[in-house]
Amino acid sequence: MLAWFAVHTKPRSEGVAAEHLARQGYECLYPRLSRVLRTARGIERRVESLFPRYVFVRADPDIQSMAPIRSTRGAVGLVRYCNAPAQVPDSVIARIRERVSELDGHVHLVAPSLHPGQGVRVTEGPLTGWEGVFVAAEGEHRVRLLLELLGRVREVVLPRAQLSATM
Repeated sequence: MLAWFAVHTKPRSEGVAAEHLARQGYECLYPRLSRVLRTARGIERRVESLFPRYVFVRADPDIQSMAPIRSTRGAVGLVRYCNAPAQVPDSVIARIRERVSELDGHVHLVAPSLHPGQGVRVTEGPLTGWEGVFVAAEGEHRVRLLLELLGRVREVVLPRAQLSATM
């Protein structure tokens, strides 16, 4: 019976592992996303793994040996639970594939919708961990927040991708 399994890879070797696993006859899923980052050289678009250090393979362990996976270039081995390869539910793989764009093959994540007055937490960047209040959207990818900084409440504009809603 065909099932999906997670393969643990070496750091930044997901693509190499997926390529070599596919050459061995495994069906592979290597979900990637495109991110826009501010670096010292300016704004850069980078393609990164959606799940750093993991790719997924589909196989039937009763028919196809899973042993070669641990010696595949870029791979460390199968993710295991109680000494057995941990299966990834088909529904999880289907949800990932639903978000893959046919144009570029990357996963497109939808930012959570925020409402004025809603509490938010900064999850990335120099203000990581700070909590504030959502005020309004500033274009497609940025939002305006109220944060308490230096003893005063101040308006700050941040990328929407750096936030998560709080309860």
